Amino acid sequence: MRLLVRFLGFLFAAGTVLFLVGVAGVAGAIWHFSKDLPDYSQLQDYEPPVMTRVHASDGALLGEYSKERRLYLPIQAVPKLVINAFLAAEDKNFYEHGGIDFSGMARAAVLMPRITAPTAARRAPPPSPSRSRKTSC
Repeated sequence: MRLLVRFLGFLFAAGTVLFLVGVAGVAGAIWHFSKDLPDYSQLQDYEPPVMTRVHASDGALLGEYSKERRLYLPIQAVPKLVINAFLAAEDKNFYEHGGIDFSGMARAAVLMPRITAPTAARRAPPPSPSRSRKTSC
C-alpha cells in the first residue's frame, strides 16, 4: 500500500511538473510570436495604399499612378454572393464559431496524414535505375 501511495505521489508530481512546463512553453510561444505584432490601435486607422487618379476637366480619366493597383471598396459594396463564395471556400462554419473552429482543426489533424501520405508518394521522384541495368547495355 505504501508503495502504491508513493507511486501515485510520483505520478502526481511528474504530471504537475509536465503541466507547468507546458504552460511555460505556451506562454513563451505566445510572447515570442506576439512581440513583433503591431499595436492593435494602428489597425483601427489602417488606410491601404490606393491609386492616384488624374482626371481631365470633363471627367475623363487621364491616368492612374501607384505602386500597387488597389481600389478601396467598402464591405457594403461587395455583393453578398461574393462574400458567400469566399466563406464557402474558406470556412463554411464562419458564423457558427467565435473565431477558432476547434472541430475543424480536429478534423484537419485527423485527415491530414491521410492526405499527405498519398500526395508525397505521387510527388516523390521515381527510383533511379540500378547500376547493373545501366551497365548491362
